[in-house]
Amino acid sequence: MGRLGALLCGVCLLLLLSSCQQQPKGVGQIIYSDGYLHLCRGDRAEHLNLAGNTLESYPFQCQVMYLAKNGWVWSGGVHAVRVYHDQEWHEVELPIAGNLGTIHEIQAWSETTDGLIWASSAALSTYDPGTGKVTVIVPTLVVPTPTPGPKPEFFDVITLPSVGDVGPAFEAADGALWYNQQFDGIVRWDRTTDQKQLWAADDGFQGYAPIPTKFIQTQDGDIWMGLVHRGVYRWRNGTWQTWVFPNEGSAHHRLQGDFTVTDLLEDRAGHVWVAFSRAGVAVWDGSKWKAVGDFDSPATPRVLFEDSAGTIWIGSQQRGVGKYSNGTLTMFPKLSIVTFAETPDHRLFGGGSDGLFLYDAQSNQWKPYPIGQ
Repeated sequence: MGRLGALLCGVCLLLLLSSCQQQPKGVGQIIYSDGYLHLCRGDRAEHLNLAGNTLESYPFQCQVMYLAKNGWVWSGGVHAVRVYHDQEWHEVELPIAGNLGTIHEIQAWSETTDGLIWASSAALSTYDPGTGKVTVIVPTLVVPTPTPGPKPEFFDVITLPSVGDVGPAFEAADGALWYNQQFDGIVRWDRTTDQKQLWAADDGFQGYAPIPTKFIQTQDGDIWMGLVHRGVYRWRNGTWQTWVFPNEGSAHHRLQGDFTVTDLLEDRAGHVWVAFSRAGVAVWDGSKWKAVGDFDSPATPRVLFEDSAGTIWIGSQQRGVGKYSNGTLTMFPKLSIVTFAETPDHRLFGGGSDGLFLYDAQSNQWKPYPIGQ
């Protein structure tokens, strides 16, 4: 059951990430760096010079971006990985593979304190910016296609993915690396001793091999993890803890991906926020969960962002944008924003299917940003 659950989760992870990232007519991701907004638009990458309001466009696939500590901007697209430094894009050879065997793309970027860049796809690999060395940490795992018996079962007629998914890698404060091993479970890797601990599908994950979508470590040292289908888990004092949310037990909701976690955030007060795909937003105050706003199906909460003033922004693909400040939620219902970025002078940008927006604090409105005007 663990492997079958992981196979189905793998399909949903690809669909989730694709729907979140691939926006050829809009803005799927914004990164601010050194006076520029780097825009990921699905079918191209763009650099917006904020001082001159000039735009440079690069015609290659861009699904997910990452700003490294050394200032390099990484872009993962279909079949290719690129990095921007010294005022130009460079293609990098990384072993990536999509979970259907034909779609090749990076699903997540991360970075460890030693400067290594970690790329998650159907494999997990690292890139050393100092040497250019590429190392495969978790190779692509091929799954044999089941052979139907004389009386085929329901799942025998479904085309199953050929390889598994590796979600984002995460470095904890103690230096340990957390990631998932395809079809097996969650791994904690102590890289100083090379010791690995594995929690398999039956170790508190209800028989499903877990595929993470996000890791965070809170101020108290706990590790929080959002999963495909399975909601939120917390690692505290050597034990995994999870919570059952309303309707989470419904098989229909699980298959629809309702309790797939799209984002996790700890605010400056220590509260943990979680966004579920088509199942709303909730906040943990240390003792209980509280629903925030009306982001139920068919809405798609995508991103949680805390700005420099401590305001929590909730980006949704279908039901507007939420602004949570001083215990009050304000909605901007006719807006689709799935990515936020704030500049050092506190300008807040948002991007989504309708393009690039700038928040006007005086009028409390999101306004289209006039690129090139």
